[in-house]
Amino acid sequence: MAQCLQYNFSTTPYIDSHIHLYEYGEEAEKLCKEIHYIFLAVSDDIQSSLKTIEIAKKCSNVVPSIGFHPWNVKEPNIDFKQFENIIKTYNVKFLGEVGLDKKFVSETFNVQLHLFENLVAMAKDYELGLSVHAPNAWREALEVLRRSGVKIAIFHWYTGPAELLREIVNEGFYIGINVAAKIQKKHLEIIKIAPLESIVTESDGPYNYRGLVLGPAMLPELIALIAKIKNVDEKTVREAIWRNFYIILKNVGIC
Repeated sequence: MAQCLQYNFSTTPYIDSHIHLYEYGEEAEKLCKEIHYIFLAVSDDIQSSLKTIEIAKKCSNVVPSIGFHPWNVKEPNIDFKQFENIIKTYNVKFLGEVGLDKKFVSETFNVQLHLFENLVAMAKDYELGLSVHAPNAWREALEVLRRSGVKIAIFHWYTGPAELLREIVNEGFYIGINVAAKIQKKHLEIIKIAPLESIVTESDGPYNYRGLVLGPAMLPELIALIAKIKNVDEKTVREAIWRNFYIILKNVGIC
């Protein structure tokens, strides 16, 4: 599963670096066969991780990512050995969605931190990339990553402070720009300050954000929005996003 994607490299794809494909049910396989898209398909627990892997087996433009969403953390007895077995069995190269959350589930933060630290250590050991969820815990997540020495991490749907964004970028990590930017003013500010060479696009589909059902079909509109804010043409943005994502893939041993 770690081989290079079977993609037509003569064209520039749209990159969806964070999508919950398993939530699309029977539509997932149809969606992932969109020839102009490449997906990093994230998971929320062991069961969804296995579903994501099965989808990726059928779709040559899907990178499977196994994870445990901080919203699902209830108790500390997570079976880390099971995660490790999945990584080795299926040659998985990405962990996500993983992270910390002080905004929506602050009451379980200590358990979240225990889980996140162990999964990040696993990512370091196996040279994996990470898709990191960290609302109101951006600093804490960055510190865990720094201590671990991992090389590849995408800060999914970043809405943290500008000064911390600069630290994230200086560490060589990436900023996930979500299609919800069209209605989220705070995220628009992130587009303004995030360097083009440090961003990747994402949908977080099929998440419902303020009545807007997010999905990869919105990525062309996001590219246009980024181009307008950055005062460059859309082709430049698409090529930059693809270049960034291709570097990510190479650094985790895919391509």
